[in-house]
Amino acid sequence: MDVLVIGAGASGLMAAASAVNMGAYVTVYERDDCPGRKLLRTGNGRCNLGNRDLRRDFYHSRDNELIDEYFKQFDEDDTIRTFRSFGLIIKEENGYFYPFCEQASAVRDVLVSNVLSYGVNIHYNIDVLSIHKAGPELFEVKYKDMLKGSEMLKSFNRVILACGSYAGINKKDRVPSDRDGYALAYSLGHRVIPVKPSLCALKCKEDYYGQISGVRCDAHVTLLHDGEYVDSEYGQLQITDYGFSGIPVFQLSHHVGAHDDGSYTLKIDLMPGMSEDEYISLMQGRMLQYQGSTVREFMLGTVHTKLGELLIRLAGLNGDDTVDDSTEDGLINVIGLIKCLSADISGTKDFTQAQCCSGGIPLSEVDKNCMSIPTPGLYICGEMLDVDGVCGGYNLQWAWTTGYIAGRAAGSY
Repeated sequence: MDVLVIGAGASGLMAAASAVNMGAYVTVYERDDCPGRKLLRTGNGRCNLGNRDLRRDFYHSRDNELIDEYFKQFDEDDTIRTFRSFGLIIKEENGYFYPFCEQASAVRDVLVSNVLSYGVNIHYNIDVLSIHKAGPELFEVKYKDMLKGSEMLKSFNRVILACGSYAGINKKDRVPSDRDGYALAYSLGHRVIPVKPSLCALKCKEDYYGQISGVRCDAHVTLLHDGEYVDSEYGQLQITDYGFSGIPVFQLSHHVGAHDDGSYTLKIDLMPGMSEDEYISLMQGRMLQYQGSTVREFMLGTVHTKLGELLIRLAGLNGDDTVDDSTEDGLINVIGLIKCLSADISGTKDFTQAQCCSGGIPLSEVDKNCMSIPTPGLYICGEMLDVDGVCGGYNLQWAWTTGYIAGRAAGSY
């Protein structure tokens, strides 16, 4: 098989490695001037390869029930075995997989080294313009050498789309939308579910949170849609000049990004882990203990000082007010805000700030080998499919899994 892989990211490199190991002649076209650029930023530069607790519950998809079929073919243990065979030493931390050297570049480099050693040809600065199905085992691919400016046409038996998504890419560096991976798939008979940012920060309508930008605190965060419960997460919350960031917010962002209808609200518990009875008892005791003291003194040791000052203002009090009967109603408001601070969400941050995307090619339009149902001989893997995972190595695991499966199938007769 003469196989073309479009994209030299995580799934594309894995697909190339898998296809060449099946005996195929493999070519990779990459629009960038180097491979795996986005891979270098994963895990804060450490590269979280995968997770021991691998379940479809950690993924979002319109066809979520189909995800298990792929992990039956290539799971977290296969990820470890494969990368060890490439020469990477892996360590496990609380179920998370990392390269022992804690360098994402090592993951990229062992992948590239492996495919090159088996004769895979990687061509950079290549802009794929179109793909035409010319026969049962033939695709004609028109492409442009971005350095030379020349356009060429070449034929392949199989094509693997591993073009990735817009996540983490500046607008000026994106492939034009009329010939990105989604457009290529669309031209070959696929639907494209609208692609939206995911695993990213959330913007809020209130302007006063910007006054305490940079504050970090542990919190339990609940997302509501038109007043109805959607999901909740616990972790370190970061308040920014535009709204909220941090892992718990990233985990919830899929729901906001994937839908345009209705209104979203965050309910923030700034004293998580404390039952309602425990909390009420604690605060009643403080109100008695701090009689005659200032409201600012009452707040000391409860939440971050800057956050406390904001809550005091939101409750209509002044930090210098005295804790007594005249401020009781205001203090009750402050106490309520600590356990249920509200923020109206206006949307997610843009693609540049996202770690992955929701939407893409429906999983129902590829078979268990990642082969296109409308266009046999075409394979689609990685971020292009309508599957996005939560934080914790799940999106890279999806890239390894689908890249391996697509490459193995495309490289076989």
